[in-house]
Amino acid sequence: MQTSGHHLFARLRFRHLQLLAEVERTGSLSRAANALSLTQPALSKALKEIEEILGFAIFHRGSRGLKKTIQGTVVVHGALLLLREMLHVHAEAEAVGSNGHVAAVLRLGTSGFLAIGLLPDVISRLTNLTPPLAVRLREDNVPRLFESLFSGDLDALICLYNSEVMASALGREIRFEKIAEEQYVVIAPPGHRLARAHAISWKMLCDVPWVLTRKPSLARVLVEDSFRHHGLTPPAPLCETDGPVTAARMVASGVGLGSVPESTAREHLRSNAVSLIKMQTPQPNATLGLVYRAAAADHPRIAALRKALNLNEPSVPDVAFSPFAQE
Repeated sequence: MQTSGHHLFARLRFRHLQLLAEVERTGSLSRAANALSLTQPALSKALKEIEEILGFAIFHRGSRGLKKTIQGTVVVHGALLLLREMLHVHAEAEAVGSNGHVAAVLRLGTSGFLAIGLLPDVISRLTNLTPPLAVRLREDNVPRLFESLFSGDLDALICLYNSEVMASALGREIRFEKIAEEQYVVIAPPGHRLARAHAISWKMLCDVPWVLTRKPSLARVLVEDSFRHHGLTPPAPLCETDGPVTAARMVASGVGLGSVPESTAREHLRSNAVSLIKMQTPQPNATLGLVYRAAAADHPRIAALRKALNLNEPSVPDVAFSPFAQE
């Protein structure tokens, strides 16, 4: 039986969503009932009422407790998103204030080196709108940013396309729009012997110390894929970092070679803090893009961000994308 929107709006309450969220958080009826100051029979009755409203089962009830149905997984995830969005709407309303000082609040996630390079101009365009769009910027690694996007804590991400992370987005209705391409380069401590040579092969880099970002960062994926593409075993890094900015500084200090975005290397190269390794076969370009939930595609916050990025029609690249596919 198909449930109409009118029927859902008339009967389903945010309290129902809160019950589902608490059962998901605690993993049991008894713990959820205790957290909600309800009796377990009262919570069971409320869950049955929600299932009657929706027209299908949310949980399987067995000897080992509750287990979400396929439809229930979708409903519980949606309930969590709606609750977080309600909190965001409240925070947004407080930020707007009675005088309409801002139009809305955008929760944006990005990597640290992008926040330094690309983002200042974009955020300047958003905050100079009339009224301005307030931005809550979070800098973190891409896997954690994706989880925050899935959970509804972020509206959008600006990050480099990572096939390993994007594979985890299968079935989650995530949209990726290309902004630009970023070249990754190999850098070395200043005056390194390999920096004086031309057409360095990947084999020549197997036995030298490396500074690499932690898996599954894109920088790590690209450099390891480059070794494997040439039939070589990627070297174990002497030092691991959380981001390319720190990796570049470690290279400048003489720890080892590193693979970083060209935009990150540029400043260090200008000051001669690092040297560029001239590779015979450069690493492939990485794709920089905007990521957001497909369900939010028409939201004014996303529309304003897309305009600030000068994006046209959305595009969704294949999650099985290989950086060497065009060679």
